[in-house]
Amino acid sequence: MNRRWKSSLSRQFVWFMSGFLLLILIVAVGLGLYSQSIEKKYEEKVVNLREKQQYAVELEDSLNDMFFEARGYLGFRLDEPFLNNYKAKKNSIVDKINQLEPKLESPEEKEYLTYLQDKLINYYNLFEEAKSQVASDNTTGLQILSQNQGGSNLVYNLRDQTRNLVSDVDNEITATEKNLIDRLANLQILFVLFVVFLLLIATILAGIMARRIGKPLQELALASSQMSSGENVAVPHVRRSDELGELARSFNLMITNIQQNEKALIASNETLLEQSEELQSSKNTLEENVKVMNVQKQVLEHRNELNRSLASTLNKNELLQSIITNMIHILSSDKGIIVMLNQGKDYASLGISQEKVHQWIDHLTDGPGIKAVQQKRYHIVQRPASVGEAGYHGDEVLSNDLYIPVVSSNEVVALLCITRTGVEYKPEEVSEINGLSRQISLALDKILLYETTENERQVNREILNTIREGIQLVDREGTTRAVNDQMCTMLDACFPDGVNEKTFAEWSSKFLLQVDLDDRDAVKSYVHDVIAGVKPKQSELIYQTNTEPALFIQMYYEHLYNGDKFIGLIFVHRDITREHEVDEMKNEFVSTVSHELRTPLSSVLGFTELMLSKELKPEKQKKYLSTIYKEAKRLTSLINDFLDIQRMEAGKQNYDKTRVNLKEIIEEVLDNYRVHSHLHSFMIEDTTDEHEIIGDADKIKQVINNFISNAVKYSPEGGAILTRFRVGEGQLYVDIKDEGLGIPQDALAKLFTKFYRVDNSDRRQIGGTGLRLAISKEILLAHDGDVEVTSELGKGSTFTLVFPLIRERLPIEPKSGEMEDSGVLIVEDDDSLALLLMEEITESGFTAHHCRSGEAAIKMLETMTPKGIVLDIMLDGRMSGWDVLKAVKQSERTKDIPIFVSTVSEEKQRGFELGANDYLIKPYPPQNLTKSLIKSIVNKNNNGKILVPDYSIEDIKKRLIRIIG
Repeated sequence: MNRRWKSSLSRQFVWFMSGFLLLILIVAVGLGLYSQSIEKKYEEKVVNLREKQQYAVELEDSLNDMFFEARGYLGFRLDEPFLNNYKAKKNSIVDKINQLEPKLESPEEKEYLTYLQDKLINYYNLFEEAKSQVASDNTTGLQILSQNQGGSNLVYNLRDQTRNLVSDVDNEITATEKNLIDRLANLQILFVLFVVFLLLIATILAGIMARRIGKPLQELALASSQMSSGENVAVPHVRRSDELGELARSFNLMITNIQQNEKALIASNETLLEQSEELQSSKNTLEENVKVMNVQKQVLEHRNELNRSLASTLNKNELLQSIITNMIHILSSDKGIIVMLNQGKDYASLGISQEKVHQWIDHLTDGPGIKAVQQKRYHIVQRPASVGEAGYHGDEVLSNDLYIPVVSSNEVVALLCITRTGVEYKPEEVSEINGLSRQISLALDKILLYETTENERQVNREILNTIREGIQLVDREGTTRAVNDQMCTMLDACFPDGVNEKTFAEWSSKFLLQVDLDDRDAVKSYVHDVIAGVKPKQSELIYQTNTEPALFIQMYYEHLYNGDKFIGLIFVHRDITREHEVDEMKNEFVSTVSHELRTPLSSVLGFTELMLSKELKPEKQKKYLSTIYKEAKRLTSLINDFLDIQRMEAGKQNYDKTRVNLKEIIEEVLDNYRVHSHLHSFMIEDTTDEHEIIGDADKIKQVINNFISNAVKYSPEGGAILTRFRVGEGQLYVDIKDEGLGIPQDALAKLFTKFYRVDNSDRRQIGGTGLRLAISKEILLAHDGDVEVTSELGKGSTFTLVFPLIRERLPIEPKSGEMEDSGVLIVEDDDSLALLLMEEITESGFTAHHCRSGEAAIKMLETMTPKGIVLDIMLDGRMSGWDVLKAVKQSERTKDIPIFVSTVSEEKQRGFELGANDYLIKPYPPQNLTKSLIKSIVNKNNNGKILVPDYSIEDIKKRLIRIIG
């Protein structure tokens, strides 16, 4: 081992590297010590020079300070502070010289210091002489001393010498630094030379190692290459004792072993080749078997998928698509279609365009598939493949169409057509498909049954949702099976997950949370008893919800039977909130009316009894009769309110609308209240000059009277009642503002409800039926107006009445081909009467057109569509008024125009039968025609109806008086 180590390449390499590293270490240590020595010397010298510099600068500063203090003393002749400071600086200079002296090394510096000390002695002596001159106040002597003795020159000389010393020290420091830089540069040059030397040594060592190792390795590689090419070559360097010799010997042994085993390997290789051929043959067989198995696996997967769809799919389209897709894969076909033979011809296809699908279905009855339908068995058609089916295979390829009927109850319900190109169907495949068609038939029957059931269920669901009551279907165990939308909306009985089939515990807990706490126990007991089969104490139950707003619900139940078998029950929840409110209002109304009727009746009966039982003075009789009259008027007003509201609800309220001045009506009402109400002040604020509206003056006066009366009644402490007129957006606004009790915010929405009165003790003391505001709003709405209210409790209320203003419209000439839609057409052969009617109609805000004959009227109607026609029966020309009336009513464009017959003929019945709106017999006041026109044109609800003139109560009274008289 030692011998091999001594001659090994590793040992040689270790020696080379050790020597190389040792050389590097020695040179590096030397350079380091040299560099450290230079730095140390520089540091010591620089420190010494810096101290010398500091002392020299301080000496210079002390000299300057001393010269300054001396000059100050000589100039100002003050011991304090100049003389004292001079002495202190003089002592400081001595200390600085003592500190600087050890630091001076060169003879020149030491000579300078001696020179400086001599000069200072001269200066001190000179200063002492100057002090004596100062003491004797001899200015002339000081001047002579300064000029002759050279005092100023001595100062300047001392200062220059000191500055030269400082400058010399600075130069010495700079020279020292430059010397250090030069030495460091030399050191770097040495280091670079050392690196170059190391690279040279390394190159020499590398060359030696290359000769000792690289060349033998190259020879071994060459021998290996020659031997791998089949040459017989002796391996070199087998006698060497180093690692290369060991490698050569091992290489030589390996070559010998390779040559010995080569023959055995060749023989083994031949055996392996034979085995490889056998394995390849087995592999091909296995691959074919795997392909067959994969095909069978896919067929089985598609069969399983088909069976799963047939068993579990309830969607017809999904089922049909699954059938055709899986059948095509099971038969390894190219395309196919399945069609239901129902009215909708539902179908699914794969590999066929929609155009071809519809074409095939349209010709189903005259195509090859009809044979399969009629015979109820499969039918195969072999035909030349189309260009798309054949593809690049040419024109001689055949396609096979397999038609399979799906039979249910001996009726064909569907037809399958599957196409395979280039390969015929085998009998076993057809037999398999026939078996599958029976399963398909069962699945289609199941789908049909499901759809029928689902449709019935949906119909039942829709029926339940159309019922206004909340319906809840519960089985025998108490589980909900169905809930209609009204139940969900009214009582929030549905669950967020959308699944309403919940157990009794789940749905009852959610439902009971909606019931008011006072009724919850009763409802819970009722529901529990009904589900348990126990007959409750009462068949119906009324409860209140805790929702906002609260609802009143009537709850009852009905049992459900399937034949004689009890299967569940239905809970019905009926919203009776409106009925409950009406009952409450009726009770309140009966109580209020009883009070309102009995109070005036009591006064009437009491005063009547007094007048009948006693002899009274005329003054008292008149007073009692006045009271009876006032209470009778109060009763009349109350009864009129009841009659008004009844007529309005029945739609029988008539309005005699004309042009009225609203301001005049309001002033008339206010004048009446000014006489009787002394606690209130009535004011009018008018910001407009437009006050005319179209309306029934009596009804408008009734509305104004109701609102002014309310303002007075609900201002028991008095105050101002302001009526303000203003105009905006074609409307006339009348604000009636009081300073009374005000109205709570929660009562504003119900304020115009019949019989409603604010539930407040302050207002209970004020009489009323709760009808007048409702009547007033109905009248305003009938006049295309409205009423708004704002109020602040304790500060008063403001009711704003809204009326549409009359807009005067000028007649507009129609454009060419355009129909005119304005004005009233007067067909009258009497020019004087026509002129009178035109004046009356024009004053009412309408434009008027006149013609004398029926032919002229028909011609004018071709270019205009008037708002109304005033028609005389006896006209110029061939056409009578009856002919014009028939022609107007026969035209689709003019049949709805109101027609007012104005004639001397008393044939009202004929006029109304032909479609006249009113029949006026001459002579008649022109204002009657105007009233009838306005009633028909302005009142939109009466468009196209026959209007029979009604009469006011005053007219009826006058007629009765005439009859009685």
